[in-house]
Amino acid sequence: MKIYVICDLEGTAGVVSQTHQCSFVHDAYEKEYVPGKYGPFYFQARKLATLELNALVEGILEVGVTEVWAWDGHCGFPGGLDVELLHPECKLVMAAGDGGPAGLDSSFDALMMLGLHAKKGTAAAPQAHMIFPGLVWNGEEIGEIGMSIATASALEIPVIFISGDRAAVQEAQAFVPNIEAVITKEPLFSHIAGVYDHVPVLSLSPQKSRDVIRAGARRAIERIHEILLPPKPPFNPLEA
Repeated sequence: MKIYVICDLEGTAGVVSQTHQCSFVHDAYEKEYVPGKYGPFYFQARKLATLELNALVEGILEVGVTEVWAWDGHCGFPGGLDVELLHPECKLVMAAGDGGPAGLDSSFDALMMLGLHAKKGTAAAPQAHMIFPGLVWNGEEIGEIGMSIATASALEIPVIFISGDRAAVQEAQAFVPNIEAVITKEPLFSHIAGVYDHVPVLSLSPQKSRDVIRAGARRAIERIHEILLPPKPPFNPLEA
């Protein structure tokens, strides 16, 4: 069995700050991002994300998966994963940018999503960002989760697992109601708008998150034939 894993950084347990953990350093005087400089905890966040990926890989290898590809969907190089820490049985899609799950095709038996965040404008969603303006599916503009599911749907590949914050999980469930899901963190207050660094959250510990991701990924493979295929688009342009 061959599995493709889309990875992002913001949905990882313990990752809560776009500025300090996920982004280039911002020069307050120049008011722009400084190339080659990163937030002080960026490389710690990459380590946490890679260890979550390794836990997922461990779980699915236990139940018959024979080949795993992972695509680092967090920005460009160096991205959101640490290749030196990568599980030896996981192949990493590299130098493919962050515009989509490069190399995903009908040879894969399922798609899994790890460390995802909700789309821009979602209430009480930590680090919510990104929509694809003008693309509407299920009556709403879609973000990275919706686009990834749509890509899999076009190839008739089941989407069987997601981990991330509660809002990200709910976003995926709108397309695949019985997807296997792991919530790594959730907001403390439901009324706060989804903005990069201002949503207080309750996060699992990194070790606990890895444990539940390992178990959840294993269940997803065991349930692969009962998890519903996502509906197919069409995308509809927004009405003027």
